[in-house]
Amino acid sequence: MDRKYLALNSALLFWLLALVAWCFNARSLTWLFAALTLMAFAIPLLSNQVNLMFKKQKITEIDKPEMIAPAPVSEKEPTAVEKHGTTVIASDVHFEGNIVSGGHVYVHGTLTGNIDSKESLIKIMRGGQVEGNITCRELIVDGKVIGQCSGDAIEICENGQVTGTLLYRTLAVKKGGVFSGQAEVLPALAEKNNVVGLMKENVPDTPELIPLQKL
Repeated sequence: MDRKYLALNSALLFWLLALVAWCFNARSLTWLFAALTLMAFAIPLLSNQVNLMFKKQKITEIDKPEMIAPAPVSEKEPTAVEKHGTTVIASDVHFEGNIVSGGHVYVHGTLTGNIDSKESLIKIMRGGQVEGNITCRELIVDGKVIGQCSGDAIEICENGQVTGTLLYRTLAVKKGGVFSGQAEVLPALAEKNNVVGLMKENVPDTPELIPLQKL
């Protein structure tokens, strides 16, 4: 039975008992049943009020949007690509293909293909190997290279081995380094002058060919 109807029936029962007690001049019982009648009426009313209050509070909490503090905006740090970052071939990687990079290139593993990084450093680390042509600003070989290497400065370290052709402006071979092939000295860079059209004179048209043997 619904609580509302149960309270109503209880109130009617107490009211009848109060009338019966009044008829028999039992005033104490009359007052008791009258009080119970009032309580039976009051309890459902109070419970309804409490339920309405809780419902209103829940609706208010649902309707009210939660204020979330905006996340601090941090400036995006430039990525490796934006910085023309370093390209690294790990020691356990065997890569086949050509690499064109605007940044430095470090080869720890094996590369079969050409590397083109005209304005940057290429370093063949100890244990690294390249089979292909290398074009860069500066080349340091501490591993093994088979192919043509072209750069402003080329350095063959103690564990470096180069087989092929070197095109360079400055060359350094440290004790223990091995080079087998031909070497050409590239023409010196033209000096920039304030007057348009003036270039450094006596620039050799053909590179000097210097055959080198194993050191």
